[in-house]
Amino acid sequence: MFNEITLLLLLIGAVIGGLIGYSRWSLRGESNLRMPERTFPNEWRRILQEKVEFYNRLPSSNKTDFEKRVHVFLLNVQVTGVDTEITHTDRILVAAGAIIPIFGFDNWHYSNLKEVQIHPNKFVIPTTDTMASGLVGWGAMEGKMMLSRKAIEHGFYDQSDNKNVVIHEFIHVLDKQDGEMDGVIEQVMNEIDIMPWLQIINMKMQEIGKGQSTIRDYGVTNKAEFLAVVSEFFFENPERMKTEHPALYNALNSFFNPRDRKMKIQNRFKSRRRKK
Repeated sequence: MFNEITLLLLLIGAVIGGLIGYSRWSLRGESNLRMPERTFPNEWRRILQEKVEFYNRLPSSNKTDFEKRVHVFLLNVQVTGVDTEITHTDRILVAAGAIIPIFGFDNWHYSNLKEVQIHPNKFVIPTTDTMASGLVGWGAMEGKMMLSRKAIEHGFYDQSDNKNVVIHEFIHVLDKQDGEMDGVIEQVMNEIDIMPWLQIINMKMQEIGKGQSTIRDYGVTNKAEFLAVVSEFFFENPERMKTEHPALYNALNSFFNPRDRKMKIQNRFKSRRRKK
């Protein structure tokens, strides 16, 4: 039976191979992206400062980079209202939720996303009678995302409940960019990472099903939802996850912060050379 210690050992073995994978996707940019021609507006910065804890935890130099990437996102992805008018706060919170999962990736863009539609509250999923707060489109809605403004506001208002619908749905978009929404981000995860990651998913979904986990119950729905749910947890409460779910934290940290992983391995090699 796999446990946290076993999974940690597997992940340590995986990080070396992950360095190869890092160069495989780190330059996934688009040369035809629209780029900012003005400085980041102070009004937008105030919204980030007041509502986005992830931004506030960043060092000053990284905040500038985050602002630029928020700006680039808004120039290249439409944010539109459905039965509502869009505000600056709507646009900035959507863009922040988009950038948070990919902030550790170099030159990454959501190439298969063209529009984010904001509804005042929950909306009906097309061709069903089911209500939702967030949805990544398919078929005729391919390239679009739908979000509830009420859910967006709650996600950034309460940053201790491990729930953020914007981050959740953008994790789905990221998951889907390899052609399949299955809880495995092949363009981020090296092949050597996938086996221990699937072991973590299976173990943690069993714990959720038995009521023995602090991960919310929706994570047991399927692997794609598990990835989205634990990613919300990771970005909102990284220290809590590190304490309660160390193997899960290390896996997500290696996926979403590959530069940190690369630096740690380089420092480890330097330390070994000095000992010799």
